Amino acid sequence: MWIAYDTSRFVDDNFSLLEKELAAEHDLYIWRKPGHIHYILKQLPEPPDFILLLNDIGQRLYPRVKGLSTTNIPTGLFVNDVHRLSKIRDNYIRKNNIPYIFSAVRDTFRSVYPAHKHKLVWFPHFIDSDRFDDYQQEKNIELLMMGAVDDHYPLRQKIRATYNHDHRFVYHSHPGYHTLSTKEEKDYLIDRKYAMELNKAKLFFTCPSIYHYPVKKYFEALACRTLLLAPTFPELEDLGFIPGYHFVAVDETNFKEKADYYLREQSEREIISTQGYEFVHQFHSKHQRMKQLVTSMENIIQQHM
Repeated sequence: MWIAYDTSRFVDDNFSLLEKELAAEHDLYIWRKPGHIHYILKQLPEPPDFILLLNDIGQRLYPRVKGLSTTNIPTGLFVNDVHRLSKIRDNYIRKNNIPYIFSAVRDTFRSVYPAHKHKLVWFPHFIDSDRFDDYQQEKNIELLMMGAVDDHYPLRQKIRATYNHDHRFVYHSHPGYHTLSTKEEKDYLIDRKYAMELNKAKLFFTCPSIYHYPVKKYFEALACRTLLLAPTFPELEDLGFIPGYHFVAVDETNFKEKADYYLREQSEREIISTQGYEFVHQFHSKHQRMKQLVTSMENIIQQHM
């Protein structure tokens, strides 16, 4: 069973895509509203084998389902942004005795929620291969950066300041996380338009924030066959990202030097970007993540039998 707000028109619609991927291959009951779990279960033709709950997309926990501690059906809660809504989420997990947490990040989850670290099922970000791909466009953007540049992203701030008056550098701000109007869908650089912009770049900068999240841009840039310049860290490498092979590791002291080098060295740039492209599409697609999710749920169900 999938309990979640409809995110199909949200700026980040990855979970809507995952929902559709699950529904295409499995019997999936979908519920959108808050309520008591026993009331919700009575609306179904038969009890589900597993309850998946997604309620942290947006500025509040919604839909908030009560009574989860009173059901013997195994339940998993998705967590995307570990730091946002942390106290409210911690109380919600405790009150409902939620036994499994599918978190997009591993290390920071353990540090922010030490009481729940034994419940962690690592569920990293993923890409939609139908959207993020090599469109074989002309690489007419030398240096590209997109996304937030607030104090959570000091390296992005420094990169933007360094290249602020450089005609080779293109920066696009983040549209914000919210449900899009029809006009915004047309105007904003999102979905396929965002992927195509990534695909035009020779080099793309990002960073993992002060929290060292393996943010989606690590996956998205590689998926568009664009050379990524970004910091490395243990959690990223545990996902299989190899510095110097799939992307180029940089920090605040050397990003400009490395950017200059890889702008000159087209052959090396293309070799690394191709290796990154093949890696992400093989191991971090929505279909791969769906299969991993199903395997995790099947293992949990087996333990409960």
